[in-house]
Order: sequence, then C-alpha cells, then structure tokens
Amino acid sequence: MTGAVCRCCMVLLLTAVLAGCSDHRPAASAAGGMTLLYSPNGEPLAGGPLGHPGCREAMAHWFDRVDANGDGKIDLDEFLADAARQFAVMDLDHDGMVTPAELAAYRAPFYGAAPPAADAAPSASGEHRHRRGSEGGSGGGEGQQDQADPVMLADTTLRFRVSSAEFLAYARRHFAQLDTAQRGRLAKLEILQICGKDDDA
Repeated sequence: MTGAVCRCCMVLLLTAVLAGCSDHRPAASAAGGMTLLYSPNGEPLAGGPLGHPGCREAMAHWFDRVDANGDGKIDLDEFLADAARQFAVMDLDHDGMVTPAELAAYRAPFYGAAPPAADAAPSASGEHRHRRGSEGGSGGGEGQQDQADPVMLADTTLRFRVSSAEFLAYARRHFAQLDTAQRGRLAKLEILQICGKDDDA
C-alpha cells in the first residue's frame, strides 16, 4: 500500500514539474471552439476585435511593439515595461492585484462571450483551471490548449490573486527562460520559435 501511495505522489510531483517547465512555451485557450493567443506577458493577441491571426503573425506584431528602441531585440527593461503595462490593463479595479474574476472580465471581449461568474472564492478545481490555462495562456496552436496561464503562474502563494510585484518577478524569470542563449535580449526569431514548428507563418 505504501509503495502505491509513493508512486501516486511521484506521478503528481512529475505532473507539477512538467507544468512548471512548460511555462516558457506559448499556451492557448479554447473558447467556443476557437483558439486564443496570448503574449508571454498575458496580453490577448487574437480573438474578438483582434481577429484570428496565426501565432507567428501575432507574436511578430507583439515583438515590434515591445521593441521600443527598434533595434530588433527585446531586452529585459523592454520586457518588464510591457509586463507592467499589461498588469495595469488587467488590474480592472486598480487595487494592485489581479484576480481570476478580473482576468475573466478583461478577457471576455476576446472570447466573444460574457465572463463567467467568479464572485465566490475559487474552488480547488477553479484554481487548477486558472493556473493551467482554461482562462488563457500565451499563444500557441492546437496542441497547446492545456498550457499554464501566464498571469496566474505568478501566483506562487496560491492566494488566487497576483500583485504587481509578483507579476514583474515572474516576468523576470520568464524572460530568463526565453533567453536560452543568456545574452540579455530576445531576438524575434526566438519569440517566433515558441509558437511551434507547425504553426502558420
């Protein structure tokens, strides 16, 4: 019996590790049969008024906006500036925290549907849903629908809310994961590659 329990614990631990390792990949979220795309900092890049560009096209446009000095690279300061701007947009009540309810309301126009009721505290299954991306991710294609949510991953204390400091700290870690060559900057090709080989150009 003890061996079976240990094996079960190991499976759960491995699942959690794999989820953590996947957060540098763009995630996608399906709503009403369509796949939505999100930037590495959780900005919707498709859906609703944005139409339905492919991942590479959407990420290229995001890259060009974030590359403030136009040098063809995104450095850490530019990445963090984008994260701070995105946090301010998602913090609908301007209290310095982003909650799953705020995320649902913010993302509703891109889903083309009313946000789900989220007044009550999330259940354990609700927490799993928000951290695994049923309410959104950061881009990607058909196979990325179960990737982790780029906003709620910053909720490392599992309080069902993310502060600005937590979000920027996560953005800093995320930048380091994306910067595989450790050059302190991201090239557009690196960003486009996270869409996956099978995504349309």
